[in-house]
Formats: sequence, structure tokens, C-alpha cells
Amino acid sequence: MASSPKVSIVWKYFAKVNPKITKCKVCQQEMRFYGSTTGMRHHLERKHPYVVAMAGDTLSASHADVVLAYPVADSESSNTAPSTSSAVPLPRVLPLVGGGDQNMGAVTEAILSCITRDMLSLSIVDGVGFKELLHVLKPTYQIPSMKYFEDLLRTKYMSGRTKLKTLIQDKETVALSCYTVVGATSEALVIMVHFVSSEHRVQSYILSVSEIGEPDDRSAEDILQLVLDNLSEYDIDEGMISAVVHDDSKEMAEAMDLLKQAMNCDPMKCMGVLLNECISSAFVFPDIDGTIIAARSIASYFKPGTPAAAELEKHAGQQYSIVQEDLTHHWTSIFEMCVSLAKQQQFISAAIEVLKKDDEVKDVCLNLTDQQWETIHAIVKVLMPLARAVNVLAQEKFVSVSSLRAILRSMEKKLEVEDDDPASMRKLKETIHASMKESFQLEALLEKPTTSTIAAALDPRHRTLKYHTPEQQRQMRNSLGHIVESQRQQTEPEETEDVAPPTKRRKSGMSDLLGSDSEDSDDESQQRACNRLEIEIQAYALEKVMHKESEPLEWWHINETRYQFLAPAARGYLCIPCTAALPRDAFTKNQSTIKSDSPEPNPDLVECLVFLNHNKKL
Repeated sequence: MASSPKVSIVWKYFAKVNPKITKCKVCQQEMRFYGSTTGMRHHLERKHPYVVAMAGDTLSASHADVVLAYPVADSESSNTAPSTSSAVPLPRVLPLVGGGDQNMGAVTEAILSCITRDMLSLSIVDGVGFKELLHVLKPTYQIPSMKYFEDLLRTKYMSGRTKLKTLIQDKETVALSCYTVVGATSEALVIMVHFVSSEHRVQSYILSVSEIGEPDDRSAEDILQLVLDNLSEYDIDEGMISAVVHDDSKEMAEAMDLLKQAMNCDPMKCMGVLLNECISSAFVFPDIDGTIIAARSIASYFKPGTPAAAELEKHAGQQYSIVQEDLTHHWTSIFEMCVSLAKQQQFISAAIEVLKKDDEVKDVCLNLTDQQWETIHAIVKVLMPLARAVNVLAQEKFVSVSSLRAILRSMEKKLEVEDDDPASMRKLKETIHASMKESFQLEALLEKPTTSTIAAALDPRHRTLKYHTPEQQRQMRNSLGHIVESQRQQTEPEETEDVAPPTKRRKSGMSDLLGSDSEDSDDESQQRACNRLEIEIQAYALEKVMHKESEPLEWWHINETRYQFLAPAARGYLCIPCTAALPRDAFTKNQSTIKSDSPEPNPDLVECLVFLNHNKKL
């Protein structure tokens, strides 16, 4: 008797819907099948760790080496899923505690809402103080176990993912962003999706938060696989993604280049990351670097609660303020430290002189030299306008890539060298400006169509492309026409097999000579569409420029019947963010120091908490 063909153990938890789709028997999530079980194994490890725990080490091992025997029909290959379709039971999820008492169920819901909104650890429900508080507020309420809340959290999470998938399936185009955060035990990859909602606003949702280990333990291929798995789970197909904005790690950049090949999408580096690199490039000069190192020593020496801080407060009186330390080495952190030092220079110098004479003070910090103080003031003057601009951006919920060129131009003007600038300021300005031109490819933004320039052309606030020459503006409009026409052709419905083919008629000699009526009809239809698109572009070029505070997507909603070709393209480009993380983090923190807000040590539960916390709108 021939032995049964062998199949990966992963198929115990998956069934094939068709040759290209598989379904998880645990959560009924459908995934695209690329001929490998790697994505399905990652799905189980991330979403159903209890399944992995039950399967033991076999599931974590290479799927090529670990197999189970299944009775498979002779016609099926070893890559075919087992025929069984029985679902794997989910962890037990209890009804809301309280039975028929709606108030009791509402308390349970409120506790879970409190945990997700404030990013609390689930262990809080086992705390004595928390139980005593609930007893005071609701003496008759019996708080469920932590395990109950774990199950309830997972149920809410799966429900949220289903709702998000439904929202995404409605969209023609979405943008993605990928960045890493510092988790409880290792770094984690955050994947976000951005699209235009039915209310004509950009909506941003977290797709997943997945642990990826330390930089030395992961590769670009690992990150790529995680991204592809999530795109598959949410049915985000090739052609739907307008761009992917990512952070600055080497393996992330490599993964995004691979994603471009796989999904035909444009990778873009986070503006906050690039800006930090540009400004930090001016800090590498020995005199400036030495000044910053000395300034960090001063700031640490005068930290609150020390004798030095008490002495400084005596000298400064009402003008005293805490000396800010540079904890992240991000340019905004260095700037804030320099500002706090420059404001209290005379009081700091006086306090150091007094402390030098105090025999009880063993360690006295050396004061900065006159040249170093001059450099501190130069850093403050040069970076002050940039810091103000960044603070405005950081307060926004979303900053579109369409505004990138305008923002950079504003910063360029602030970095223009003036005749009375001292040498230290001149060097700072010239270095930062040169680095911005190289990193942001400012010349390329003017000379060739990029994602950001096409987005700007489709933004009624920036559509004139005033930083371009008339010839460059004409070229950008031509490029816009080509891009929109290409997208239109891709989204045209294809003929299905159900549609009966037209009845064939024998061609006459004159038909061969002049061409058929159907050929003429197709050509005329294409020509009319091209003419219509050209008319739209010409009419759009004559529109009044919107005020900078206006909502561009609202404008497109009002005018979409007049611009049937341009409006869908605008929705696809205006949802692209210029930062990978949220603006408040991307512009003010070192990317490697962005942390997950969750104290929960379980990575699986962290994803549930972060997902529900950020995606409150679901």
C-alpha cells in the first residue's frame, strides 16, 4: 500500500478556498496563497500564539522539514491542502459579565475600553486596589478574571480587523507606512494604511504591530514577508498601493525596494527622518560636536534636585527654568537643550564660579568657553525657525506629501545666509541647506515627476507648482496626464467569460481596406477619453488657487463631477503621508527611540491593545 503524501503541519489549521486563496480555520481569515506556507505560519504565530503553543516546536520549525500525513486524493500534489475543513476551536469567550443586567455588562465594556484607551496592562484587573475601587463604585459587580478579559480583547481585535478589511475593500487606492518601535522585549514593525474616507478626509489605521527582533536578528526578506502577509490578509492587491513611506533602517529600505518590485509601488523615506539627518549633518564638525558634548555635561550637571540646580535657582530667581537635557540625540532635543542653556548663560556661569569655591562640592563642571557659548547661540538662531515649523507640523494628525515641496521651500528660505551672519551661523546654514538639497533631491523635485510633485499638482493649494519654471510646469502637467490615463486603463473593467462574444461577420474586401466598425468605435472611445482628460487638465490649470488652510479633498468632492478622471487620482495621491510614524513622533523624536505605549509584556496582546487604541474609529 502506497504511503500517503506528506503535507506541512500548517495545513492542519488552513484550508484552500481555491488555488490562490487559503482560509484560517481558527479565525476564518482568508489569505492569498503564493505556493509557500511561510505566510500562513507567520499568521498563526502572530494571531494565534495559543495554537503555536499547542502544536509545540513543530510549528515553529521549518515547514519544509515538519510534516503530517493526511489521506490525500491521488490527483492532488503534496502542495495541496488537506481536504478536511473542520474549524479549529477558538479560545472560550464568555458573554459580558452581568447576565441580564445591562449595567453590569456595561461595566465590563467600560473596563476593557479603559484598558485599550489608556494602554494599560490586563493585569490591572487582578490588582487589589482596582478591585476595591470597583467595589466602591459598583458593590454588586463581580469582576471577571484576567483570562476572560484576554479573550474579550482578542474578540474585539478580530472584529476590528474584519471592519477594517471591509473599509479597505471599498477603496481604489491606499498608501502604506512602515516604521519600527521599541517594544517590551524587542523592536516591533508597525504597518499603517491611509486612504480617503467617505467623509472626504484622510483616515489612517494600524494594520498590525509585529515583533521583528533586534536589527542583527532580522533581514530585509523578513520585513518584506511580514508586509506581504498583511497585504494578503487585508486583500490589498498590486496596483492599489500608491506609495509606501518608511523609516531609515537599512533593512527597511532594502525591504521596501523589494516591495516595489513585488507590488509596483513607490517607496519614500520619512520626511522627519531625512530632516533629522540633514540638520544632524551640521553637528559633525569638531568644534560644533565638541560644543554639544560639553553642553550635555552642563545640562546633566544642573539637572533638577542637584546642589548645582539649587545654586542656579538662587542666581536666576524668577528667571530660573529647568535646564533641558539631550536624551534622544535628535536635533529637536539638542535644540531645546541649547535654548535652555542660552537663556540662562549668565546665571549658569555665576553658579559654576560659586560652586568652584565650595569645598563640600567635590565634582564641579567646567564652564563652556566663550567660543562654545557663541556656537550655542548660533545653533539656537539657525534652528529656531525650523523648530517652529516642525512644532506646527507635529501638531497635525496628517501631513500630506503634496505639501512637501512647499514646506521644504519655506525651510530653505530660513536657511539663506545673510551678510551679517557670523562664521558659525554661516557654516551651520550652508551645511544644513546642502544636505537638504542632496537628501530630498530638491533639483529632482523640479526637473522630473515624482510622487510628491504629482501629489502637489493634484492639490488645489499647490497646483500652480510656483517653484517650477513654465516649461517644468508644462512637463509636470503632461506627466500627470500620462499617469492618470495609465490608471484609468488599469481600472477599466475587463471582459468576463460570461459575456457572449459578438457574432462574427465575414469581412468584405472594403472592410479589410477601411477597417471594421468595431475598431473605429474602440479607437474613437479611446480618443474621446484622452480628449476629455486633456480638457480636464486644462480646466484644472485655470482654477483659482485654494487658501492654504483649506481642505483639498473637500474641494475635489465638490468638483468631482467636473473632473471625473482627475478626482480618483487626487484621492490616491493626497492620502500619501510625508512621515512614516505619526507627525508628533516623526518630527520630534529619534526614530530608534519611538516606543510602544503599552506596558503589556505579551507581544500578542500588545498588538491587540495598540490596534484598538489607535483604531478607535472602528
